[in-house]
Amino acid sequence: MTAYPAATLGEPGVRALQRGLLAQQAGETDRAIECYRAALRQHPGLAPAHFNLGQLLRERGNYREAAACFEGAARLRPTATDAWLNLGAMLELLDRHRDAVAAYQRASACSPDDVAPLYNRGNALLALGELAGAAAAYQAVVELDPGHVGANWNLSTTQLAAADFQSGWRQYEWGWAKAGIDPKGKYPWPLWAGEPLAGKRIVVWREQGLGDEILFATCLRELVASGAEVTLMASARLVSLLQRAFPSIEVLADGAKIGGQVDVHAPIGGLPRYVRQSRTSFPSQGRFLVPDSAVATRWTARLDRLPAGPRVGISWRSGLATEQRQRHYSSLEAWGPLFKLPSIQLINLQYDECAAELEAAEDRFGIKIHRWRSENLKDDLETAVALMWNLDAVVTAPTAVSSLAGGVGVPTWQVDSGSDWTAHGQDRSPWFPTVRVVRRPFGSVAWEPVLERIAADLSSLLPGLPPS
Repeated sequence: MTAYPAATLGEPGVRALQRGLLAQQAGETDRAIECYRAALRQHPGLAPAHFNLGQLLRERGNYREAAACFEGAARLRPTATDAWLNLGAMLELLDRHRDAVAAYQRASACSPDDVAPLYNRGNALLALGELAGAAAAYQAVVELDPGHVGANWNLSTTQLAAADFQSGWRQYEWGWAKAGIDPKGKYPWPLWAGEPLAGKRIVVWREQGLGDEILFATCLRELVASGAEVTLMASARLVSLLQRAFPSIEVLADGAKIGGQVDVHAPIGGLPRYVRQSRTSFPSQGRFLVPDSAVATRWTARLDRLPAGPRVGISWRSGLATEQRQRHYSSLEAWGPLFKLPSIQLINLQYDECAAELEAAEDRFGIKIHRWRSENLKDDLETAVALMWNLDAVVTAPTAVSSLAGGVGVPTWQVDSGSDWTAHGQDRSPWFPTVRVVRRPFGSVAWEPVLERIAADLSSLLPGLPPS
């Protein structure tokens, strides 16, 4: 539980420290915090009290004070690796990534053979946009611990973010280990290793989230062009869209029975290694999703009843709301520059429960965000695609909405923290050329400048909006 042994009994504050230890072991957090604070008032030099108090404050989400506690412990015992590691972690949560790098460097100096400080330093450098430094840190971890899944996976996405396709796609297969997937054991047929496919049948199966499944589905064109017979095992909600996009491919829902002779199989995330080996290998035309005509017509009629003005769909975050992921997404409060555009007709594309957020934004900015509560934008992707087909633009976080909008070909602005490696360092997605990537400056926590830039772009590009 603690990184340090108890101090000598005769020292001031030690009895309070011991009471804190007993309370912490008993799960009495309030009592333990009170005791550690008392110990430090009596003896500010008690490193164990600093460290243990930091642990409890971290658990409560009080990152700023926890950082101060870990810093106190580290300064008192400069060779304590755990104190520097915990300090670095708190500094990252406070968006002080440069200071976190320094803390991890101190931890590495204390324990040169420990991969944790190296790995964490790579993460902090990545948050700063320093791809070369991050890749070097991950590579150092891999050299010490070749099976380190996190470092191998992060090395892959860092290399791909820097457009190092040859190395990145080879490393990308560590994502399967990260997800607990054994591609070779998925089906009884051989795993495709890039050999010619002319005259052969390949089964491609999904192992990605929805956004990446759509992204990597663009690689199916190359398989068809190579003369392969392709069977695609897709998310059930994508089957009709992908069948329409690739009429020569057999598209089945996950779990469906596969009949006939099969030569090889491949996870969909394994395709880019063989067909996206350089910038020039990406398609010049990203549009491949076409809505059902009847559904599209229904949306056309519905949207035509709205007031005049450009129709702009919005989606601001992932539906998977973990603390770490949410740090990469803005709240609607930062979207004021977009909401101030006159005559704009805002259309909700957020696919999870978001009524309270929409209502708060409407009240704050005096706007109307159109939505139709009877529609299921998460599971009914025919509806989502038909709606996007009828829009003038989409502004979205880097979620499945971005991939869907790119696949539809609607002009799209991606509100990006800099964490989306699939842009490969460009300002436009090479997968979907209609998707512009507008990044928040590395090291910044402010989203408003990103939305100001997007609002200016919309004003200059969309008819019906006055220049900003």
